Amino acid sequence: MITFGLIVGIVGILHGSAELLQGSTLVESRSVEALPEGWPNSEFNSMTRGSPVFSILTGIPFYVLGILAILVSITLIVSSVTVIRNKEMRVASLLFALLSVGIFLFGAGRGTPVAVSLPVVVAGLLSAANTRTTERTEQSKRRILTAFNSFYWLHIGSWILFFPGLFVFSFYAEIPTALFLFAFVSMPIGTLGALVFGYRYDKTT
Repeated sequence: MITFGLIVGIVGILHGSAELLQGSTLVESRSVEALPEGWPNSEFNSMTRGSPVFSILTGIPFYVLGILAILVSITLIVSSVTVIRNKEMRVASLLFALLSVGIFLFGAGRGTPVAVSLPVVVAGLLSAANTRTTERTEQSKRRILTAFNSFYWLHIGSWILFFPGLFVFSFYAEIPTALFLFAFVSMPIGTLGALVFGYRYDKTT
């Protein structure tokens, strides 16, 4: 949960920073593009479709939305490495969910709260509700741990590929659609896989 909180928070800060660049332009609808038009270049902007986000607030300058996005993202990051890691799983999951809702409502990300936070919260609540454990052989435990590590690093790698990978790549060449889709699809697959096998490993004796 700590790693996923850091990822969602960092992505939120990136969204908020992009919104700051739009300055005093007003947020006119609840669905807006975080990236200024044509920024950082037409290739990346077009591929991400301007990085759409949701804002519960309208009629405010983009820089205000950006500040709110950064603040709630920093709160999630700090909470993930301090409060959440020391709480009982049920409490940690609910706090993570609450902060992720803030991420969604204040322009800090639309995809990450759904593709990352939601599965994390569901897995956390299921783990807290199920106290039963299963006895497994050492070989079985190693297989589960290997699967967990594979999905975990797939998730981390997909984010690194997307940013800064594709971000930097877009300045030099056209981004292959297949590469973008691979990074985008690998994120939720890596999340779900890591959560499933992490859950199985935690319930093993």
